[in-house]
Amino acid sequence: LYHAAALLAALLAALALPGCTEPDGIYTLAALPPAIGAEAVEFARNETWGSGPGGTETGFHVIRLADAGAELVAKGGIAWVDAQPGGRIWPNWSETPVPRDGFWMGRPDSAAGSYADPTVNAVLDRYGFGVDVPEDHSLALDTALNSPGSYYAFGPGGLVAVIVPATRRAYVFHAG
Repeated sequence: LYHAAALLAALLAALALPGCTEPDGIYTLAALPPAIGAEAVEFARNETWGSGPGGTETGFHVIRLADAGAELVAKGGIAWVDAQPGGRIWPNWSETPVPRDGFWMGRPDSAAGSYADPTVNAVLDRYGFGVDVPEDHSLALDTALNSPGSYYAFGPGGLVAVIVPATRRAYVFHAG
């Protein structure tokens, strides 16, 4: 009985670890406002280094949006996005372009250094534990971050979401 209880405790602990809780981006889809019509995770990469205090995780997901959802976002703008349910996860949405600051451009004293323009890699590489994001995804997101017409929000645990209605994509990523 003792061994069964220990095995169950170990299994439950493993499920609580970052990186073990999101098979195929299911949480990512559920975390986005339902009305945007998240259809499928097109790309997902999560990396975990260590566990518990001192451990870190970095992740990057690309989500395809339904035509109708992307159209609602494009027509309704920031007022429509802000009115969607999900206030505990995404309490405040902002319009792109993102600010030219240390969060989006890195800092010379950070693990990744600084970038000339706001970029997703400055966020993902912030602690020196980035993930390999295919260039087509990072370029598409960087273009959206530096242009008007998209929306971004900060969530719990370092999550960031960006909705890009023009390309029918949403991105959810984090580092930390």
